[in-house]
Order: sequence, then structure tokens, then C-alpha cells
Amino acid sequence: MALTPKLEIKQNTSPTITPQLRQAISLLQMTNLELNEFVEQELASNPLLEREENILENEETSPPTDETEEFANDFDEQNHFDDFGSDTEGYNSYENTDWSDYRQNKAHATADDDFDYIRDRLASEKSLYSVIEDQINLVFTNNSDRFIAFFLLQNLDDSGYFTADIVALAAKLKIAPVRLQNILDQMKNFEPSGIFAQNLAECLKIQLQDNNQLTQPLQILLDNLALLASGKLNELCRLCNCSADELSAMIKQIKTLNPKPAISWNSGFNHNIIPDVIVQRNAVGEYRVELNPLSLPKLLINHRYYSDFKNNHSAKRYLKENMSRASFLIKAMHSRATSVLRIAEEIILRQYAFFENGIEHLKPMNIKEIAETLSLSESTVSRASSNKYMSTPIGTFEFKYFFSNAAGNYLGNDDVSTTAIKHRIKKLIENEDPKHILSDEKIVELLENDGTKIARRTVAKYREALGIPTSAERKRLKRHT
Repeated sequence: MALTPKLEIKQNTSPTITPQLRQAISLLQMTNLELNEFVEQELASNPLLEREENILENEETSPPTDETEEFANDFDEQNHFDDFGSDTEGYNSYENTDWSDYRQNKAHATADDDFDYIRDRLASEKSLYSVIEDQINLVFTNNSDRFIAFFLLQNLDDSGYFTADIVALAAKLKIAPVRLQNILDQMKNFEPSGIFAQNLAECLKIQLQDNNQLTQPLQILLDNLALLASGKLNELCRLCNCSADELSAMIKQIKTLNPKPAISWNSGFNHNIIPDVIVQRNAVGEYRVELNPLSLPKLLINHRYYSDFKNNHSAKRYLKENMSRASFLIKAMHSRATSVLRIAEEIILRQYAFFENGIEHLKPMNIKEIAETLSLSESTVSRASSNKYMSTPIGTFEFKYFFSNAAGNYLGNDDVSTTAIKHRIKKLIENEDPKHILSDEKIVELLENDGTKIARRTVAKYREALGIPTSAERKRLKRHT
């Protein structure tokens, strides 16, 4: 049988990422600080874009009837905004536009460039906050400990000190202050050296310890910094059992240390976090979630500028490019805000027991469940949860802190998260009677009495993950203390 060449036409339904979709994705995953920085740059470069409060003071914002017709057929209806779907009530935006002309007109851009306009305009320097966040994720494998660590991070001041009231913070999470202090002590080992110290003396001590330079005389000197500040050098010499020259050398050594370990880092951490949403509890115990107006600037089209130049033939392309950029940005920002708000509302709904009763009641929750409930893609929920914060009655939290895996108990009860069960196991062991050490079997029994039934091997697995010795090892340790 002879073989002859032939042509075949096949349809392919694989998704394509348009410039509009790529820019919308970039906007969704920005922090509100990055978004505001980008908006400021756009306001400076685009004469058709203006803040809502400014434009309402100067002109009527209803668009002329002939503008949308001019820009018809420029917008890809099949690919815009992924599943960001929301109405645009309150915004004068144009759906029939794209950024293709803008991309082609950018200096130094070529067809082979992986061009991302928004990303390239953001600062690349890593903030201290993100550096500490990376260390938290590395050190704390237990989800509830990690949640507490991020909670403590929100209370770090601009100098790098932790000055909040441990007892008050523990009360908010409804846990023992000793547990909070234990996690804080672990965070004092983070970089930069001296971070999370609770006072100047401790900050300097940590740095000396990290450098293997802490001696007993230096420790005494740090314990008596008030005498150094008041110039009582003779008394310090007596306490440190050293000569005046030795004291002078120690003081010189201390001056080489950094009394404010966070001060030299960029403003990514030194600026207080601006929450994306604000959660408030009303008199009947319901939680109301609102967008924080400080986190999302409202933009409108400057129609007066457009009207002044729309009949100028030489300015037509320039106006089209800027109208495309401005209108797309407005719609994308509104879609971003809507997605963030809906996800926040769902988190609060699912984690109501946590806000009412503390970290033991943290519910299992994953991105897939939220996506299915809200009819969003998992990638959209993931991006909208990253670097987005909510201010609540008990503190400020990033959305993603609330996501944890359901416990694999053999009753199939997913109402209790792995995080909460580990927390209960740790609490039972912390409070055990030294004369009656709890076996894993006994812990299973106590958990079952509390409404949670899991296997003994699961208790052993969680206990080992928490770094807690066996009952026999704990008995030996407590016998010698």
C-alpha cells in the first residue's frame, strides 16, 4: 500500500494566557503595598487615570456616549480575568480594551521577551518580614505553632524588639502564656541576630552568644546597663570584678553590637501591615467583613482630558493606549477586591469557632474547598490568599494561616484539624502529673472523652512530630528534676 502525504486539521482546546489574563494574575497576587506603589506609578504616567476623590471634585464622571464605540472589538471576551467574575458597579470602566498596543510600544520589548510589566516595576529587595516568615516556615513544622509564630511576628516593633504583653496575647489565643513564651524563645534564635529580644540587654546578649563571646563579666555588665548609663563605672568594676581597663574593653565590645537589629532593613517590614479586610464582631456575635478602604485606591477615567484631545488625530493612538491601560487596571482592581472579600468572608464563616474559643478550635480548611464553594479556581484562591491580611478582634492574620489539613482519624470526622489535635496532645502532656505520666493509650482515651477518636499510632506520630519523648522517657526525665 503506497503512503502519500496528506494534511489534517485538528482542533486544540488548550488554554492560552493572554496579556490581559497575565496582568490580572499579577494584580491579584500583589500585596496592597505593591498595588499602591504600582497605582502611583500609573497615575504619574497615564493622564486618563485619576483617583476617584480627585476627579469627583472637578468634573462629572459619566462617560461620553461615543467612547465605547471607538474601542469596540479590542477586548478578548473569552480570556479576560480568568474566573474573577464580578460586576463593576460604581466604576466607569471599558471592557472592550486590551494592552496589546501598549506591549508593542514598550521600549526594549521584543516578541521573545517574557514581558511582565507589573512585575518589572515592583521593588525586588526582600523585606525583613519575608526573611522572618521563611524562618518560621522552616523551624515550626506544627501548624498551630506556626500560626502562633506568625501572630507574634505581627507584634515586632520597627527596631526588632518584641515588647507586647505575653499574658494578654496568650489570652487572645486562649493558650497558656508559657507556650507563647516558648515559641518566642525559639524565634530569638532567628536572623538577624538579636531579633525578637524583649529588651536591650537581651538583644546584646543574644548577639554575644551567637558570636561565642558572652563571658560572666559581660553578662553582669548587661544586667546592670542602668549603671553604665548613669556613669557609675567604679560600681560596675566592683560588680564585674574587673579593672577599669577591662571594663573599658567590654564597653568597647558592646558598642560593636547592633542595638536595633531591624533598623537597617528595607521598609517592607518597618511599615505596619495594612490589612486588606477588617473583621468586626457585632453585639449578637456575628462577624462582619469589609474591605479596608486604605488598602485599595479607587480610580476613575478622566473624561475631561479625553474630551479635550479626542479629535486630535495625532493623539488618537496615544489616547487609545492610555485608555486601554486605565480601563483594564480599574476593572482588574475591582475584580481583585471582590475575590479577596469573598475569600475572607468564607474563612470567617468556617473559622468562627476559632475566633470565639481559641486555637484549639481551628477548623480543617483547604484551598480546594474554598474554590468549590465560591466557584473560583484553586489558583485564584491561592493567589488571593497569599500576602493578604485581615484585621480581627484578636489580631492581624494572613489568610493562608488558616489553611490546614484535616485530621486523618478513623471515624472520618473532619471537623477537627490536625493542628487542633496536636495542640490538645501537647496540652495534655504539659499538664500531666509527674507521678502519673500519660501513656499514648491514655491520651487516646482522654481525647475520646473529649469527642475526638483517633488511633494510638496516630497519637504516637503526632507526639513525635511535636518532639515530645515517650512516656517512659518523660518519666525518667521528671524523676531527675
